[in-house]
Amino acid sequence: MTTTTTITAHELEMNVLKSKIMELQSALLYTESISIVKLPTHVISDVEVDAEGRIWFAVPRPAQHIEAFEKEMPAKLDFFRKGKDFFVKVRGIAVLLTDAGTINSYESLSDDMKKKMNDKGSMGIMVKIEDTEIIDNSPKSAQSWLQSSRSHLSSWFF
Repeated sequence: MTTTTTITAHELEMNVLKSKIMELQSALLYTESISIVKLPTHVISDVEVDAEGRIWFAVPRPAQHIEAFEKEMPAKLDFFRKGKDFFVKVRGIAVLLTDAGTINSYESLSDDMKKKMNDKGSMGIMVKIEDTEIIDNSPKSAQSWLQSSRSHLSSWFF
């Protein structure tokens, strides 16, 4: 008896996105809050992506009281890595995670990530992915049109 597993288009898309993000690992976090007190831009260097389309990471705890910030806000993550020929842009809703009980209740998180998020000098952030874009940044051919046409002509005759 054989069993077959079918993967939905969404699952396939999430697997590709997860592998691309894990390959890059570095991102800039921009929050798009309309609040007076805004979370500053952060460089993210260690992330986890779960099957539900959520990105998890820890950032340094701000000097202001956590209560001064909105608990949920629109955010952008721009994933990149020097030497890679692609980058990933993610838009979603960032949720601030400041309570250890809430953080520890997420079974999809690794113990290492929970530890980072529960550190006194850090706070956890979860971004619910709403929109993504994978951009190919591979170098284009530097041949001029004249060089290109010469090579096409020579391939016809030889």
